[in-house]
Amino acid sequence: MTGDDSNLSHKERQLGELRSDIESTREKLAATLDAIEDKLNVPRQAQRLYDRGREVFDTTMKENPVVVYATAGAVALGAASLVVWRIVRR
Repeated sequence: MTGDDSNLSHKERQLGELRSDIESTREKLAATLDAIEDKLNVPRQAQRLYDRGREVFDTTMKENPVVVYATAGAVALGAASLVVWRIVRR
């Protein structure tokens, strides 16, 4: 084995490490771009928010339906009060 052979082997190792680093960087960049795309996708974000709200509603309805009915009643009473107030104010 000559000095050139060991030098070539060292360069090949460095080249392999560089290729590995490049591939790792590409994967990280792709993941970052996917995350950015996901954050900027408004319909997808709206759907997730809706799904999360629906899940909370369903859980609350199963665990304590009185809270849901009381909230619905309070909202209905508030809306009716607002309508009456606007009619009286005219």
